[in-house]
Amino acid sequence: MKSNTWVIIPAHNESHYLKRVLTKVLKYWQQVIVVDDGSVDATVRIAKQFPIHLLEHSINLGKGAALKTGCEYAFSKLKASSVVFFDADDQHDSKYLGQMFDALENSPVVFGVRAFSNEMPLARIILNRIASIIVLFTFGQYIPDIPSGFKGLSKVAYKRINWKSSDYLVEMEIATRVAQHKLHFSVVNIPTIYHDLDRGMTVLDILHMLYQMMLWRINK
Repeated sequence: MKSNTWVIIPAHNESHYLKRVLTKVLKYWQQVIVVDDGSVDATVRIAKQFPIHLLEHSINLGKGAALKTGCEYAFSKLKASSVVFFDADDQHDSKYLGQMFDALENSPVVFGVRAFSNEMPLARIILNRIASIIVLFTFGQYIPDIPSGFKGLSKVAYKRINWKSSDYLVEMEIATRVAQHKLHFSVVNIPTIYHDLDRGMTVLDILHMLYQMMLWRINK
């Protein structure tokens, strides 16, 4: 399975970080897909400098849509057995890709879980934990660090989860579907790499999540 795993990097206006991210990732793994989500900066030009598969949205459709585009391409065209999502904003350490690949050998879903440090604002840590508690009380399964974009899915898990969110709520929907369908998952502990540009979750995001989760619970 490991040899047929592809790394999917969704990118929207990530020219500041993308070169650094791709340089690091390609040191560990060469099977990489970048999905440009309607960027208006130099993201596409930078991506074309590397030996990767580049997919482009003509307009910004959202992170969930970008991940779905990457997954459909990986599983349908490249015949991938699994994928790993890796954010383009340099908040993940590529040396942990190997652990993600190894975990996918035994689990259909793998979550990269950050060890929170003083670099991340306390409010965001609390909101992160609230998201996990909401999933626990709604679906009976605790999934840590739901907003983390570092995660892996097998082809079977991807088809089962079948998320509909086109925006940043895709992270919450994936966790919700995993809990809802009682899918087995593993956790890989990863360090926190925090940038001030990270949006993080807000109270409004949590309220939006609660509303969406009611819909997801109805529409299994």
